[in-house]
Amino acid sequence: MWRRVRPNYPYAINKLGRTIMTNDNEARLANRVALVTGAGSGMGRVMARSLAAAGAHVAAVDINVDTLEDLGEDSVFAGTLVETVADVSRAEDCHRAVDIAVGAFGTLDILINCAGVSMAVAAPDKRSGRVRFQDTIPDGWQRVLAINCAGAFLMARFAVEPMISKGWGRIINVTTSYDTMLADGLCAYGASKAALEASTVSWAKDLAGTGVTVNVLVPGGPVETPGFFPPGQPRPPRMLQADVMAAPVTWLASPASDGITGCRFIARDWDARLPAAQAADKCRAPAGWPDLAAAAQKARGVPI
Repeated sequence: MWRRVRPNYPYAINKLGRTIMTNDNEARLANRVALVTGAGSGMGRVMARSLAAAGAHVAAVDINVDTLEDLGEDSVFAGTLVETVADVSRAEDCHRAVDIAVGAFGTLDILINCAGVSMAVAAPDKRSGRVRFQDTIPDGWQRVLAINCAGAFLMARFAVEPMISKGWGRIINVTTSYDTMLADGLCAYGASKAALEASTVSWAKDLAGTGVTVNVLVPGGPVETPGFFPPGQPRPPRMLQADVMAAPVTWLASPASDGITGCRFIARDWDARLPAAQAADKCRAPAGWPDLAAAAQKARGVPI
């Protein structure tokens, strides 16, 4: 049964009922509650589906109502989905999305920060995949940072409160490959993802000892994502499919990853032939730039 709640903005679409489990494997995240931003399409949709298939209740957040309504028709979410239209660059929207998730399911355990926009938002024609920094539209540049970085902060700021109170939680940030952060023509996109990468390490340190972990999950290359690569513009020669994120995000969101924080995982390198813990170890490295940080500390005479 559908129940629609329409405040001025955003509005929520609630579809609640009994969680359906079909086997023990699907119960790995039983009774966990996950909030996924950018859940309407692409990687966000894949990750939301994967978490639901593992038994989690899912709070799906997206700015696009049509993609959210389409998500609600997917049988994998049968009886265990709440959908919220929100702009993650707005603090009030983020707070409301968390409140809706907690109100629907009683708690919040997992946050997946996947909502993002491409460099096209800062391009004069709103179509170019790359644009020189001197040609960007200032408001567009700020919009990319506001969604890709500030949006993740805002969601985490409000989502972490119920996690800390229960002594367990997961924050998983989707950044990008290091070379993309430094690429020409991607001044806003690269900066936003580099900032989120650094934030991941800082948040992990701030949350040490709380039971809440913070990690990065990246696909490991350009992903076939609806609307991300402008039509008619050059595309990368090799593209990954969004489903590359499914297995690693489910493992990261589970108790199997307890104690692992401040790390980055490259989904492309996940080896499904291995036991999950070994596959995770194979594609894991420290997040951020720890070698550079250690060298800077050493140069200043600060104990490492």
